[in-house]
Amino acid sequence: MKILVAYREEKMKKSKQRLNSKVLGPGRPVHADVFKLGPSTDRVVLLFGGSGISEEEYAERSETIIPVFDKLLQRLPESNTTFLHATAPYDVPFARFENEPAQAEVWNQHVVSELLQPWKDLPYWACGYSGGAALALNGIHDRKYCVGGAVFGADQVPPDFTCPAQWARPLLMYRGKFDPVCHDPRNRDVASRLNDQGQAEVIDLSAGHHRLADYACHDGVGHLLTLAAAM
Repeated sequence: MKILVAYREEKMKKSKQRLNSKVLGPGRPVHADVFKLGPSTDRVVLLFGGSGISEEEYAERSETIIPVFDKLLQRLPESNTTFLHATAPYDVPFARFENEPAQAEVWNQHVVSELLQPWKDLPYWACGYSGGAALALNGIHDRKYCVGGAVFGADQVPPDFTCPAQWARPLLMYRGKFDPVCHDPRNRDVASRLNDQGQAEVIDLSAGHHRLADYACHDGVGHLLTLAAAM
């Protein structure tokens, strides 16, 4: 594994994680954006991006670090948290995980044994934006080191989702006021049912559409990172 393009901006150090996966396929390139919010790491907050990424776009993103979180992260108090943003894979059928559990397990093995390997045995949060909810909530969330979860503008949340026993609080479901995806009737029904069952806590934002930038705010990702740092 290589950590490239590392540099410091005030309280935050960001870098690019790059590796070749053995689980997803021989030599399959994988990358993630790493934001270190303090001098050490006591916990990891892992956020999977949304669907619709082509192989070409995935490769292009391997050469850059997503800038959408910079302004928010530079303003947050220092904490021993590493925030990890992983672009959604182009070749993993995560929209079909519910019906193809074997594919979900391959993905889970990759995340736990490869993507999170530098932070092995540290507590982590499993989170997803848009369709990335499926990447976070189909097995990664119930591993013993997973202590919480969150979704932003969520799509494809498993309708029978149940919080693992080790979680201290329900799944956090952030919804932008004008986000048509999470306010789609099916997704609203899932959120309402999980909220009523005590499996989720719905957090309605005062603004925002269906863009990752709309959730890279104090009341969205900032709220999540603050909660994670306090636990």
